[in-house]
Amino acid sequence: MSTDRDTVRSYDAVAAEYAAEAAAMPGWVATEIDAFVTGLGGSGRVLEIGSGGGRDALELEKRGISVRRTDISKGFVELLRENGFEADLLDPLTDDLADPQRPGTPYDGVWACACLIHVAREDFGKVLGRLAEVTRTGGRLHASVRDGDGEDISAHGATPRRYAETYWREPALRSALTDAGWVVSGIRRCMGRPDDWWLSVRASRA
Repeated sequence: MSTDRDTVRSYDAVAAEYAAEAAAMPGWVATEIDAFVTGLGGSGRVLEIGSGGGRDALELEKRGISVRRTDISKGFVELLRENGFEADLLDPLTDDLADPQRPGTPYDGVWACACLIHVAREDFGKVLGRLAEVTRTGGRLHASVRDGDGEDISAHGATPRRYAETYWREPALRSALTDAGWVVSGIRRCMGRPDDWWLSVRASRA
């Protein structure tokens, strides 16, 4: 989902380490999962973008949601498969997003937690639009991006890494979502690590 291949290579190199670091569910993500599952009525088929180590998918499945796990990182996909889960290597900017288990049937929702930060600003609207195209009318979206201005290279983590990140402010984020075919019901500002703020989107397919 990023034109910056170093980002993908960084995730490939540290997939298992990253999954261990992210194993604990942040409180704000748990709150978003509650709202997302409630919006789906406790059932449905969901496309997950950026599955990573699989933390969120496991929780969604505990709540009765069927999840298609995907990631742009081969390292994460291989890790998920090693752990016994089906997972697909997928770039939401360029790859076919249709559900291979249900050809011709749209998803009931899209879960994209803390991953679309790696989509370049010029590609962001296209990715949101492509996700809308494969989601049924009224289907739900969760997406979260870092709150801020401009772009940056992040190197956080114990192992040297290089992540290209794009930051958003709420007005521009809301506009991009609306233009792509999503009806925004709310954008919450949530704190991850100290001084690490996220914009957490709740939206539905127009």
